[in-house]
Amino acid sequence: MSDNTHILDAAPEGTPAQQVINGTHPIIQETRADFRGLANSTHINGEYSDATQPVSQFHNFFYDLFTWKFPTATGFFFLSAILTIVAFRYVNVLRYVFKALYMSFGAVTLLEIAGKPLGASGIVSSFRPRRYYTVPRESMENVFQQIHELVNFFLLEFQRVIYVENVFTSLSAFVASFFGYFLIKYIPFWALLLLATVTAFTAPLIYLNNKEVIDDQIKLASDFVNAQLESTKKVTSKYAAEVAARAQHTAADLQSKVQTYTHKASPSVSPVPDKSNGNGPSTATAHDYLSGAPSVPSNPPYPRVPVTHPSVEDEPLSAYGE
Repeated sequence: MSDNTHILDAAPEGTPAQQVINGTHPIIQETRADFRGLANSTHINGEYSDATQPVSQFHNFFYDLFTWKFPTATGFFFLSAILTIVAFRYVNVLRYVFKALYMSFGAVTLLEIAGKPLGASGIVSSFRPRRYYTVPRESMENVFQQIHELVNFFLLEFQRVIYVENVFTSLSAFVASFFGYFLIKYIPFWALLLLATVTAFTAPLIYLNNKEVIDDQIKLASDFVNAQLESTKKVTSKYAAEVAARAQHTAADLQSKVQTYTHKASPSVSPVPDKSNGNGPSTATAHDYLSGAPSVPSNPPYPRVPVTHPSVEDEPLSAYGE
């Protein structure tokens, strides 16, 4: 060990080995700068702020992360996410966690018991600190503050998408969820998660490297869609006007036919003379209204037939007694 230390100390300061040890190597410096820049991007920038809408501090962070503004830091997160997904797929991580726990607990317990017969107070207990470590409240408050900001970030982004603050963003969310709905039927969840991770880290980079070409194609597609919508609107307006004219003509014909049938079906009534002077209610009596009616004939239409009753001769009551 001393020989290796002597060799490293004897190495020139400008050599790569010495630069790695001192932390002055260009790659190390670039990596530190990238991580420092990504960590500092959590502050709120005016580009993302709005006077009427709240903004989370993670807007800049995720924008810089997925657009590869700091390539080393983004590459580290990308590789870590891929390895984590693959590890949880092919390695039973939870089983190995329990294995590490029981081996650690068993080892310290065995060492503590083995030291008792030797008269020692305990091998492991001798390393016990005078005061156990605790998490400061300030650290927990910072953690919960970051969690709160992260939850607000996802909530705000969901509202921006659902209320179509940006048409392209809402359209991208629709396409992603649509393909996810169909792909989940044929591929497992871990594969879908892996595909989503690769897409999230590569799609923004591809767009930024080919921004002009992609924007031109998007503009052409937008112009084509707008032209088709305008043409459809004109055709629809034309047919709507024709349908409205036909409906109006049909309604007029039906109204005239109904009026004609109504006049034919109503009986003719002779007008009754009105004896009012035109300034007040009518003074005509019932006799005036009935004067125009035909009079009842005084003589019967058929001659009266005389009714004859047969004469009954009076017979003495003694005749009935015989």
